[in-house]
Amino acid sequence: MLQLALLLPVCQPAVAIAAPAGETPPGGPSLDGVVTLMPEATLATITPSEKQVYALNRRVQAQNRVPDNFPGFIRNGFDVRVVGDGYSMTPSGLIYKDFRAGVGAPPVDGQEVVFAYTGYNESGSVIDTSYRQGRPAQTRLGIQGLIPGFEEGIRGMRAGGQRRIIIPPALGPPVGPSTFFSAKQCEVFDIELLTVRQCERRQMAMFSDVICTDVNN
Repeated sequence: MLQLALLLPVCQPAVAIAAPAGETPPGGPSLDGVVTLMPEATLATITPSEKQVYALNRRVQAQNRVPDNFPGFIRNGFDVRVVGDGYSMTPSGLIYKDFRAGVGAPPVDGQEVVFAYTGYNESGSVIDTSYRQGRPAQTRLGIQGLIPGFEEGIRGMRAGGQRRIIIPPALGPPVGPSTFFSAKQCEVFDIELLTVRQCERRQMAMFSDVICTDVNN
């Protein structure tokens, strides 16, 4: 079963506006803000006020006991700089870092993925985790049941792999009083893809069901 932070009403996926550090993305600014990725070595180039914002973010993260190598955030209104080493950014704006590659082929539409995860906000507070449920999450890909950024991130994984993804607001869930989220922030998810399953529909007389089996066995 999926937890609340991963679920998304059926809608067209958003497109993030993102750019490498120091570059403006095509189309100009967005209400979702501009997300840039910068290595820690470039912190010497930021302004004094940005250094204060970064120091406060790191201090709050430390109080929240974030995991090792957790990214820092320098927010200026809707715009945010993501500070961290070893991360990559996809054309859509999703930021990711692999800690373990895994084996086999990446999952595709129609297959079921079984995974464990913990999600954090920019301050490092845990917003959701499968570990509190005592069981991993599972869903089929291609049914628009996941946050667009999360589905993109898990599509690039292989069974047994571990990955951290940073989802910009434009690839995240809707916000508002009727949703779990009240502000447009980046979300950080640590994911372990446990297995990928091939699913087939069985027809028996007037009834049918779906059977999923591990593709890694």
